Amino acid sequence: MSIEANKAVVQRYLEMWDTGNLDIAEEVLGPDFVDHTRPQQAPGPEGVKENISTFRSGFPDATHTVIHMIGEGDIVAFRFARRGRHKGMFAGFPPTGKEIVLTGADFLRIADGKIVELWSSQDGLNLAQQLGMPIGG
Repeated sequence: MSIEANKAVVQRYLEMWDTGNLDIAEEVLGPDFVDHTRPQQAPGPEGVKENISTFRSGFPDATHTVIHMIGEGDIVAFRFARRGRHKGMFAGFPPTGKEIVLTGADFLRIADGKIVELWSSQDGLNLAQQLGMPIGG
């Protein structure tokens, strides 16, 4: 596949996160998809669906802004900002009503038109601070 076709697969993946339409998972994720950020997660789309459902239950209006997206060979990388209002329980935090901004960068490997591997780096400490977790002594 071309780099532009791979980027289109990644855009569709982001649409799944932005809309909560979990049917997209079968379209864009390989059956043996591996999320290297979550080694405890079983391979395949089901773990991703669960992660999206959990995140969207806390932030039902969350959307991504892609700041940069680049592709080379079978890898697409993008830097993002995900914004949403904290309206439900998330990671043990009751709803605050605050808008949060989570930033990060993902690297995805694509084979045969499907995402088969993900490496992600997100600023979880900043997210926890935005949700009210006391940091420091």
